[in-house]
Amino acid sequence: MRSVRFGEFELDLDAQQLRRGSEPVHLERRPFDLLVLLVAAQGRLVAREDIIAQLWPANVIIDFDSGLNTLVRKVRSALGDSSENPMFVETVAGKGYRFIAPIAEPEAVAEPPPAAKLPLRRYAAMLVAAVIVGAAVFTWWPHDAAPQQTRIAVLPLENLSGDAELDYMAAGIAEETSIALANIDLPNLSVIGVISARALAESDVSLTEFGHKLGVDFFVVSSLRLDAPRIRVTSRLLRVADSEQLWSASFDRELTNALGLQRELSIAIAEQIRQRLSPEVAVAIDHRQTQNPEAFELYLRGRYAWTQFRPESLADTLHYYKLAVAKDPRYALAWAGIAHALITSTVTAEANRESILPESRDALQRALEYGPKLAETQLALGSFHFFIDHDLPPAEAAARKAVALDPNSAMNHMFLGVVLSQSRRHVEARAMLRRARELDPLFPLMFANSAIVALAANEPEEALEYATQAIAINPEFWVGYLHLGNAHRALGNYEDAIEAYSNAEKLSGDRTVRATASRAWSLARLGRDDEAREVLAQMLERAAGRYVPPYYIAVVYAGLGEADAAIEWLERALTEETFACANLKSDRLDALRSEQRFESLVRRCEPSSNWGSPD
Repeated sequence: MRSVRFGEFELDLDAQQLRRGSEPVHLERRPFDLLVLLVAAQGRLVAREDIIAQLWPANVIIDFDSGLNTLVRKVRSALGDSSENPMFVETVAGKGYRFIAPIAEPEAVAEPPPAAKLPLRRYAAMLVAAVIVGAAVFTWWPHDAAPQQTRIAVLPLENLSGDAELDYMAAGIAEETSIALANIDLPNLSVIGVISARALAESDVSLTEFGHKLGVDFFVVSSLRLDAPRIRVTSRLLRVADSEQLWSASFDRELTNALGLQRELSIAIAEQIRQRLSPEVAVAIDHRQTQNPEAFELYLRGRYAWTQFRPESLADTLHYYKLAVAKDPRYALAWAGIAHALITSTVTAEANRESILPESRDALQRALEYGPKLAETQLALGSFHFFIDHDLPPAEAAARKAVALDPNSAMNHMFLGVVLSQSRRHVEARAMLRRARELDPLFPLMFANSAIVALAANEPEEALEYATQAIAINPEFWVGYLHLGNAHRALGNYEDAIEAYSNAEKLSGDRTVRATASRAWSLARLGRDDEAREVLAQMLERAAGRYVPPYYIAVVYAGLGEADAAIEWLERALTEETFACANLKSDRLDALRSEQRFESLVRRCEPSSNWGSPD
């Protein structure tokens, strides 16, 4: 066995695993490769350029510095290490990194994996879109941004408390401050999306450089410290044009009153950039949030879980939102969050429509009762009409209200674009997605959903580029791989599609049956029927114990040419699933179109015939 030991850890190269004692330590593939590279150097300095050359394919034009810093941070997190007092990974400023812990059995360490031996097919598509990534993220936005607007980015607070449990508060205060600022002076003030702000905060690239590339006029940089039972937030306002610090201030609150701190911070920032806070806007900001500090704190925990995009995110999000409404039964934001999370569980195929219908409808009604003028409420309403009722006109109406209520929200523009694409209004849909990418240019979901819209417009090459960009921004983003697979499938690149779907399954914690079914169908398309049947058997076994949408089982049978079985599962799908009618137009069911029973299913769906195929 090729393995080495350092401290209480064992690095097992054969198993591709890091262990603390006998327990595995979660470490993603690329951070693992970085750790192997550093350990193999056995105390020697490894230059940043050499790490980049080893871990990324050549000629890919992405923000390597930001990516490398993220990898180092993940390695340190796995090892419980710190940059200030390192026990394992030492930073040599401006040069690289050195592994400084004593290593047992160093002869067991293999040579670091050369770039050519990495699974390059996973990243091959990135080569095609390299220039596009650079342009999409760094070049075209300043030209599209409205020149009269002041543009500001509120970075997540740096958590200096020493307590990682407060990460949710550091992120949540910044997010709510961003939303409040965005609504202070809509015509003149634009706020960069929170996901992109987080990416900027995690990068070593100077804020001035990013500011010029992204068209940002001001940055708000803050830190959070804990002096129990109080928290202190120190904020600075930096002007990009001349790198000058215009203002700094500190805000102290009881740990249980982050609500008051967030409001005070947003008003102070607005005053410093001379934006108007009208009485009407002040009332709207106050009405947006609960007045219960405990409920607010629980809401921040739920929002933080939602933005992590982990397999368990939905469950954690629902848990905290439900605790929040228990503290404040009139908390519209949390009710809207509950409704949206439940609806999303049907999109990811973790739950069926009937199982979430009563609870999601109740949560939505409460959100509409207590906060009908919240953009989040209208977004949840539109999602209910779109994904649950499968009714396009009211979905579009709610989406447009959400955009009008919060025109700085990338999510609102993205959702409206997806709705419009299913109405076959592709020009409008692409304009909405373009605006979403402008508002949150480092948010991979915006690019993944741009791929959906491109596929709906029958532009698979464009979809391939957008999915590739999503993965370039976040190589662990499973949704990006799902749509990369869909784009390859549409282009007839079935081998590449299979690999992309496999990555989507692995990175989602094996929770995406959409990718599983598509992988099986693609295997059948290549004549690898035995492998496709193995996957089908696993899906049927899974369906015996938990929800698997019948539509996806029908897809695999169709790919295998078993028309009777496919139609039987489609008939069940039309009874159980609102999305099944739209998906009857999928290319994966083409083998069934000559069947009379299939034609009768199509006729049953004629009232929904204006829909495209969203899957």
